[in-house]
Amino acid sequence: SSSSSSSSLVLCFLCFLCVTCFAGFVLPTRALKLKQTQTQEEEEHSHWGRGSSSSSSSSSSSSSSSSSLPVVLWHGMGDTCCDEHSMGKVAKLIQQELGVHVYSVELGPSTQKDREAGFLGDVNAQVKQVCEDLARDEEIVKAGAYNVVGFSQGGQFARALVQVCPTLETNSKKGMMPRANRLVSFGGQHQGVMEWPGCGDTMTDFFCTTLRGLMALGAYSDLVRKRLVQAQYFKDPLRYQEYLDKNIFLPYLNNEVEEKRNEAYADNLKALDLMVLYMWKQDETVVPRESSLFGVYNATTKSIQQLRDQACTR
Repeated sequence: SSSSSSSSLVLCFLCFLCVTCFAGFVLPTRALKLKQTQTQEEEEHSHWGRGSSSSSSSSSSSSSSSSSLPVVLWHGMGDTCCDEHSMGKVAKLIQQELGVHVYSVELGPSTQKDREAGFLGDVNAQVKQVCEDLARDEEIVKAGAYNVVGFSQGGQFARALVQVCPTLETNSKKGMMPRANRLVSFGGQHQGVMEWPGCGDTMTDFFCTTLRGLMALGAYSDLVRKRLVQAQYFKDPLRYQEYLDKNIFLPYLNNEVEEKRNEAYADNLKALDLMVLYMWKQDETVVPRESSLFGVYNATTKSIQQLRDQACTR
């Protein structure tokens, strides 16, 4: 169908962007470079993450160049780690083009559970588990670092790996928590969303209606805020203080709660060799779409405040 053909083209385009970024077509630098790009159009590990290596080569030492480091993928809402038409396709292309180990985050013991975990769960617990899984992956441990790519909500979750993982103590016998070297985010929601982001074509109408109903009950209510993934990056510009007080994930990741700021989070982000953020100019799922570039809706001026104009960058 034309719809699936269009989806395939978009996926191929995403794959191409991933490969060019990691192959070095974007100049690396030791200082953090934030490239705000606008365009239109994912064995040894615990739990359920899946890793796979190309037969051609893999990283052999922590001094490997960035383009030879393992790649970690975190899929978006409604997707799964290894679907042959989405993340599986992305992983395969990266393996073929770069010859590196690819670890695609899987949050459940089955395809359905993995998909559901993109809607229901505690994001902080998910991030911590993935950090532990990465610390048990032999190829990542051997390389000592990895590059990470996040798609849609996987963008901010991938960023959480960058910021949070190095602050955790690992239970792995390997005795280390690998660090991210580069981060690429496609259509992420780094400043949250102010509307329900929708379910996509893979979820049933009943499931979607139920989730919207939960959000309607109140994203910051005790019933919803620790159970619905999307509520954990929901930022109501008219209830900002309530967002700071009750949201359990995003305000802490973004260091917005003054008395609980974690300087290590900022330092870990600054330590990246490269961070690349992509925003889809015609994105109707992420509201506001500028959240992909850390833009946030200002309720006072009723306009989008870009990152460079926010207090955190002054």
